[in-house]
Amino acid sequence: MIPSFLLQKESIEPEKEAVKVKLSFVDKTMKNVSAFITASFSRYYTSHKKGLLQAVDPRVKVIFMLCFVVLINLTHAVESHLFLFLIILLFYILSRLKLMSAYKKILLIGFVFGFLIFAPASLNIFTKGQSLLTLFKFSTGHQWWIYKIPKEIAITKEGIITVFTLTFRLINSVSIVFLVISTTTFENIIKSLSFFKIPGIFLLTLTMSYKYIFVLSRTVEEAYQALKMRWWNQGSVFEAENIVAGRVGYMFRKSWERYELIYQSMIARGFDGNVHFYYFEKLKFTDFIFIGVFIIIASSIVLMNFVYV
Repeated sequence: MIPSFLLQKESIEPEKEAVKVKLSFVDKTMKNVSAFITASFSRYYTSHKKGLLQAVDPRVKVIFMLCFVVLINLTHAVESHLFLFLIILLFYILSRLKLMSAYKKILLIGFVFGFLIFAPASLNIFTKGQSLLTLFKFSTGHQWWIYKIPKEIAITKEGIITVFTLTFRLINSVSIVFLVISTTTFENIIKSLSFFKIPGIFLLTLTMSYKYIFVLSRTVEEAYQALKMRWWNQGSVFEAENIVAGRVGYMFRKSWERYELIYQSMIARGFDGNVHFYYFEKLKFTDFIFIGVFIIIASSIVLMNFVYV
């Protein structure tokens, strides 16, 4: 005979209104730590996708990144920056990268560290030119230190062009760096830098710093998850602050011990303090095609900015 409670049907329909959970400051910090670790793993997978930049030799990509950043910073015309923006966007599409997740970060950086900072340059106080919109009017002009404040403070046409040029310069520089990082593993970037005779101590410091940040982030996340599952919501705020303060030194020591274990394992495998790369692949036909395309793009930008001006 089947018991009556086994014959009862329970409703498994989800609630109509979703409950929003407000994260604490510590939870938000841990979320950012997890995002850093996830991004590190995701770059490894995106660098192994079948795309345009993934098929290019890392040495060519490093040169491409450095030359492109220099070219972007030498470019002064807004039209040229728009052209470079579309070219980089095309590279993202051909490399099969996620545009929304990538450009959401890039445009946010460009807006905060570009547009908001350079916005005062659109005023006639800093950039003289044709006034488009008057913001303030005074009875007379003023002289403050080396700046002359005119009778009317307005937004100028030349100032807007300057702001957009500087903002696009930042956006294009960040996007090209993200593009190369997303399509190249950290190890290949270090290997490419060694090919260009970068000092070994610099490469070693860069590599070990990257590894230590990764180990520290993972240790902090694991310690917080363990603490939260065992106690976090059962005590007062004062007790939580004391425990967190005490755990900071512990997590630093634990992460340093892990870091030392990694270093000892490197020594056990023959590491002598120098970075050695004994094998570099030969450049393929696709690498030379990519170099030719980049030369054509760079020549077009140079002609647009320095010849046909």
